[in-house]
Amino acid sequence: MKIEMHLLQNVAPACLNRDDTNTPKDCEFGGHRRARISSQALKRAIRLSPIFKEVLQADLGIRTKGLVSELTRRLTMEAKGEAEAQVVVTGFVEEAMSAVTEGEKKTKVLLYLGGDEMERMGKVLLENYDDLLKAKREQDAKEESQKAKKKDKDVFRDACKGVAREFKSGTKAADVALFGRMMAGHAEANVDAACQVAHAISTNKVSMEMDYYTAVDDLSPKEETGAGMIGFTGFNSSCFYRYANIDFDQLRKNLDGDIELANRTVEAFIRASVAALPSGKQNTMAAHNPPEAIFAIVRTSGAPVSLANAFCKPVRPGRDSDLMSDSIKGLDAYWGKLTRVYGCDGVAAKTICTVSDVALEHLGDARQTTLDHVVECVKENLRNYSNGGVT
Repeated sequence: MKIEMHLLQNVAPACLNRDDTNTPKDCEFGGHRRARISSQALKRAIRLSPIFKEVLQADLGIRTKGLVSELTRRLTMEAKGEAEAQVVVTGFVEEAMSAVTEGEKKTKVLLYLGGDEMERMGKVLLENYDDLLKAKREQDAKEESQKAKKKDKDVFRDACKGVAREFKSGTKAADVALFGRMMAGHAEANVDAACQVAHAISTNKVSMEMDYYTAVDDLSPKEETGAGMIGFTGFNSSCFYRYANIDFDQLRKNLDGDIELANRTVEAFIRASVAALPSGKQNTMAAHNPPEAIFAIVRTSGAPVSLANAFCKPVRPGRDSDLMSDSIKGLDAYWGKLTRVYGCDGVAAKTICTVSDVALEHLGDARQTTLDHVVECVKENLRNYSNGGVT
C-alpha cells in the first residue's frame, strides 16, 4: 500500500531555502524558471516539527558524529574506566558504523540513529565488555613483542567485528524508518527509505527579487548619517506544488512490524507536512502560509504518481481569478486527464480539502471539509489494510 500527498501552498515573500549565493533556490521546469524548496529542507522541517513529535509520542532519530562519546558515557555510567571504555567503543563503532578520527574521536560521517539503537549498542557493549577489553590487551601485548609479525591476526578487531554482528540494524525511530539511511561499507546498517519527498516547485513562473536593507548604529553621533550596515537578500513569492509518498509496507518493515507505530507515523507525517516549512529568513519574512489544497491518495497497487506536470505550463491568473484558485483547478483538470487515460485501478481512496470554495470537476466526489477528515480517511484505509480487510 502507498499513501500519496499532494499540497498546494501559496507563500508570501520569503527566502525559505537559500543557495550558496544567499538567494532562494530555483530550477527550470517546463521551460520556465520556478521557485524551489529542496526535499532535504522539507524533510528536516517535518521531522523537527512539534506536531510530528506530538502525534508520534515515540522515539525519534539523532544525527551525530559523536557516537563514540555517547557510548563511552553510557559505559562510564556502568563504572567502566573512561580511557578503556573509549578504546572498546571506538573499535566497535569502526566495525559497526564508521571510521573514527584519531584526535576528536568523531565518526567520519554523520550518523542517523534511533535512541533505541543507541540503547542496544550500549547493551551489547556492556555484555561483551570484558571479552573486548581482554582482546585489546592481548593485541597490545602482541604488538609490543619483538616476535610480533605484520601478518599476525588482529585479535581485538576480530572481537569487535563479532560483537558488531550481534547488533541488529532495525529501528523504532519513525523518522529514520521514513527517510532511511545509507552507510558506505556497512550495508547491514542501511535502512531503505519508506518515504519519497519531491522538491517543491512553484506552479507559477518566478522572478527573483532583492531586498536591500540597512541597519542603524544607535550609538552613532548625530553628525554621522550613514548606515551602520548595508546588505541585501533574495526573495520571491510563489505557489508551491509539493508531493510525497509513503510505502506503508516498507515503513512497517523498517519499524520491525510495529503496525500501530507505522499508522501513527503516517498520521504524523501528514499533519507535519501540512504544518511545517523550512525556517530560512522567517524572522524577517514571517511567511507562515498553510497549504490551501490537501489531496491524499491511498493506493493498494500500481506505481505512485506525481501531479507536477499539471503545471508544466506555468499558471498565470487572469483578470477575474487568482494564482491559488487556478492552481487548484489545474490540479483537478490534470487528475481528470490522467484517470481518463490510465483509469483508477489500484486507487483505494482519494480525499481532498481546499480552503477556498473552488469548483472541482473531477475531484468533487472526494471533497472533504477539514484536514481531520482527510487524515481520518487515510487512517481508516490503513486500519482496514492492516487488519486484512478490503479498503
